[in-house]
Amino acid sequence: MPANGADIPSMDILPLLERCVALERGAAEFYERLAARFTHDAELRALWSAMAADERTHAEKLETWRALAEREPAERREHASGFAQDVEDLEQLLEETRAAAASVKSADEAFALALALETSEIDTIYTKLLQSSPIARFPDVEETVRRETTGHHEALARVVQRRSRDDGNLLRAALLCARDE
Repeated sequence: MPANGADIPSMDILPLLERCVALERGAAEFYERLAARFTHDAELRALWSAMAADERTHAEKLETWRALAEREPAERREHASGFAQDVEDLEQLLEETRAAAASVKSADEAFALALALETSEIDTIYTKLLQSSPIARFPDVEETVRRETTGHHEALARVVQRRSRDDGNLLRAALLCARDE
C-alpha cells in the first residue's frame, strides 16, 4: 500500500494485456533490428534472431490470454494492480532501445542495449502475468521464470561473457544470470 494510504488503482486486465503484448512485440522488433545490423556475424545474428523469436512467443502467449479475457463480460474480467508505472517505464525504455538499435556500431553497444532491456521489468511482468493466467502451465512463478526466460538470459550472458570487452556489460550479464537463480 502506498505511504499515503491510498489504494493502488487496479485496471481491467484487457488493456494491461494489450500493452504487454505490444511490449513483447516491440522487444521482438528490437532484436530483429539487431539481427539486421549484424548480418555479417553469424553468432550475433543467430543470438538476436533467437531472442526475437522468444519475444514473439511471449507476445503470442499473452495474446492468447487477452483473447480469452476478451470473451468474458467486462464485469467478470480480472483486474490487476501495481503494473501501470512499470509498463509505462518499459514503453519508454523500449522506444529508446529500438531507436538506438538502428545505429549500433559495435557488439558491445548492442550488448548494452539488450542487457538494459533484459534487466528491466519486462520479463518480470511477463512471467507474473503468465503465471496468473488461465494458460499457466507451472505450479509457481519461479518455475515459470525458469522455463520462460532463463534460457534466453543465459544465451545472452554466454555470448556477452565470451565476446564483450566492456566491464559494465560483463557485470550486467552476471547479474542477469544471478537474478534467475
